Amino acid sequence: MASRSILLPTTIFLAFVALVNMTAFCGPQSALRATSVGRGAGVYGKDEPFELRRSIVEITVTSPAHGSRTRLLVEPDETIESVLTRSREAFDFNVDWIPNTDWQMYKFDDEEAGAFAKDAKLKDCGLVDHEYELHLYFEPKDF
Repeated sequence: MASRSILLPTTIFLAFVALVNMTAFCGPQSALRATSVGRGAGVYGKDEPFELRRSIVEITVTSPAHGSRTRLLVEPDETIESVLTRSREAFDFNVDWIPNTDWQMYKFDDEEAGAFAKDAKLKDCGLVDHEYELHLYFEPKDF
């Protein structure tokens, strides 16, 4: 008889604890963010365009044909040839029998403008501090 009298209060207590924990997720909301804080302003402000202000910039290089992406830290004075070589190494495309001349780099949102010259510096190719992406394509000359 003694064990039954302890079982009922224990069961009621555990049910109460479970009920309290379940309502913890539906309790009152915490204080919302103040309305004076600008949303979506980004690093440069809402209407300011991105520009180059840093000496080292992280860029994304994508090989759309393979779905591969890599991030590289570059300097504005670095050439497209250097970025192409580093990108090929990151993608494991650095085989000796395929020269760099068979690879082309385009700006991701302006591929119609054509490939960048290999000796062009990144700062002359529209490099900005944020969201700069290049696409790497294999375009052999003798095919």
